[in-house]
Amino acid sequence: MPSAAPRRSPSRISVASSDSKAQAALDVLNQLSPVAPRAAVLAALRTGLGDRHFLVVCRAATLSGEKLLHELIPDLLNAWARFLQDAVKRDPQCKAKSAIARALVALECQDIAFYQRGIGYRQLEPVWGGRADTATDLRCSCAMGLAASGHVRAVAELAGLLSDPEVPVRCGAARAISCGNPFEAEAVLRLKVHIGDVDPLVTGECFGALLAIAPEHSLPFVATYLKGKDAALQEYAALALGESRRPEAFALLRDAWDELITAEPRSVLIRAASLHRSEAAFAWLLNLIETAPARLAGVAVEALAVYTRNTRLMEQMDAARNRRQDPI
Repeated sequence: MPSAAPRRSPSRISVASSDSKAQAALDVLNQLSPVAPRAAVLAALRTGLGDRHFLVVCRAATLSGEKLLHELIPDLLNAWARFLQDAVKRDPQCKAKSAIARALVALECQDIAFYQRGIGYRQLEPVWGGRADTATDLRCSCAMGLAASGHVRAVAELAGLLSDPEVPVRCGAARAISCGNPFEAEAVLRLKVHIGDVDPLVTGECFGALLAIAPEHSLPFVATYLKGKDAALQEYAALALGESRRPEAFALLRDAWDELITAEPRSVLIRAASLHRSEAAFAWLLNLIETAPARLAGVAVEALAVYTRNTRLMEQMDAARNRRQDPI
């Protein structure tokens, strides 16, 4: 199922050639040896986190998280506070603060107050025709951090993000909520599905989250959307069921095949079955390649083509194609 995952900072960053001091600081960070002494790495990253340039801090924060240097949590929090001042000018595109938030989540920082501030932070910057919020990645990271912190009110406080103006944040909120208390999370996510969203991707994220935290109760709930009139929700429900990889989910997809007799919904079911990756799903798809109408058989071939490393499956697929009476 498509997802709006948080953006990642590039492994290496460069600045404008006119800012030689910042580039020199970046070069120091980029040239850190993987086998450098821990003390030397900590010193270099502390210096980087204290730099005035947002890209230097962005790189230092990224490395702090990747190297799991928990000692740098105070330095990351201090850098965050600095870039809250004159934020648009000092940290355009919210790059430094977003990298800091990702690092703090990776380091399992337990600063609940930081995450609470982060989920409400917006940074509106001028763009052609208006302004755009560049802090969406930051809010997603802080939502996940708050959920992972064990804060007893995490789900309640994250629920508001399901109505955030930005689609990526609403999707991120659904994923974060699924990491909280399962009973609370199920109730909130079901309510969001019932209310709906202008972008079906958000509902799709809720489908996937529900199947992860409460599969027994969520399988029949999500499956009802296979028979709905909204084609987008039908697709997201099918893909969520396939990605769940639960045996009962494949049975629901098979049942829907008999009811959804037109080609387009059946194509969605084929793609969903390929995500299930079970022997039963593969056997069903191979049978479709051999016996289904050419259009649907072709969809099944395309769906299985991603498993090129599965030599046995590829051989079975070729054999099924050869047994057909007509070409695909």
